Amino acid sequence: MPQTGFSFGAHALNSREDCPSPNGTGKELQMQYNFDEIISRKNTSSLRWDTVWQKYGEPDLIPLTTADMDFRTAPAVIHALREAVDRGIFGYPVPMDGYFKAVMERMERFRGWHVERDWICRSSGIVNGVAYIIQGLTKPGDRIVLPSPMYHPFAHLIADNGRELSRISMILQDGRYELDFQDLEKKLADSRASLLIFCSPHNPSGRVFTRSELEQVIRLCHRHQVLLLCDEIHSDFCFSGYPFVSAGQAAREMGAEYEQNLIVCTSASKSFNIAGLQNSDILIPNPSNRAAYNRVLTSQHLMSCNYLGILATEAAYRGGQEWLEAVTAYLEENRNYLCDYISKNCNPIDAIVPQATYMAWLDCRALSMTERELEQFFIHQARVGVNMGGTFGPEGEGFVRLNFACPRSLLAKALKRIASALHTCADK
Repeated sequence: MPQTGFSFGAHALNSREDCPSPNGTGKELQMQYNFDEIISRKNTSSLRWDTVWQKYGEPDLIPLTTADMDFRTAPAVIHALREAVDRGIFGYPVPMDGYFKAVMERMERFRGWHVERDWICRSSGIVNGVAYIIQGLTKPGDRIVLPSPMYHPFAHLIADNGRELSRISMILQDGRYELDFQDLEKKLADSRASLLIFCSPHNPSGRVFTRSELEQVIRLCHRHQVLLLCDEIHSDFCFSGYPFVSAGQAAREMGAEYEQNLIVCTSASKSFNIAGLQNSDILIPNPSNRAAYNRVLTSQHLMSCNYLGILATEAAYRGGQEWLEAVTAYLEENRNYLCDYISKNCNPIDAIVPQATYMAWLDCRALSMTERELEQFFIHQARVGVNMGGTFGPEGEGFVRLNFACPRSLLAKALKRIASALHTCADK
């Protein structure tokens, strides 16, 4: 059985297709899928739906927390999984040619980045992959640079692996987060800095970084010999007017030396709502970095993969694009509904309008509540579960993250609860 990296030799693609607009036929596509259907996820081993009552003691809570969607996945994925279940054999798996071609073709077509087959390394999830990168490509005591606020598990990975967290505070300006490039260069110039973890699109705010910003990040990392790790898991959910640029494409066009200083993490898990199938791809162009990553996997005997996960990923990439365009259009409408409702009914809460992802970053600082008070307000007064902003870094205190990847009727119900709780507070 092949082991780490799933390396079977290079495979060159013969053509490149331009990425279609994800919203060009939104209304027409949505008619083929029922995203308004309420599908009960209670008692389905859902992290989001089956743990909140034990944690908070609110049986009527609407949990808009963990980043997964309340929609059925693409029909192509369901069909592939059904066929596998009907065969009824779930022995040790190995990705076949079709899997690698599907990943490579998707990166070429929708990211503008030609990926060699050898670059595709395995991981059950992106958080796991980041852990292996930290273990294999940095040393205990190294400083790992992290913009803040940022997806919270990354900070935990740094501490849990004996590395030092070096935060740079992002600047909230005119309703969007900007990178402080002066502070970024200062932190990268530190002789102990060895890795920058970057999240594109930005989680939690949903910011889509421009090509110019990406190029500046890539250039600074290369100048100071700091490895750049870019998590692009939310990149399929970019809304109208905000085209996504992959760090891989940008680095390739800047030159081979920049591409060799880059690792890109990608997965079908968010795009097609299959996170429970535990499959991600870590794309590592540099052979020595790839070897170091694979040594970590070998040392921990992480040579296998999830059979259903690789089948679902290939099926999603080959047959799920129409569904993905439809769900993205629905999510954009949910975003618009949420931001409009917050603006009109939830003063003084302010929504940072997400350019991508299905997570809304709500600015609640004008409520003048502590993190604990804010959590109690959402949980016990509004009865809506959210992620507390402080978990994303000290810059996130006073904010909450809310998942709007749900039927609009459920989103409307949650927002009405928040508005009602705010009015009750104002009347006291």
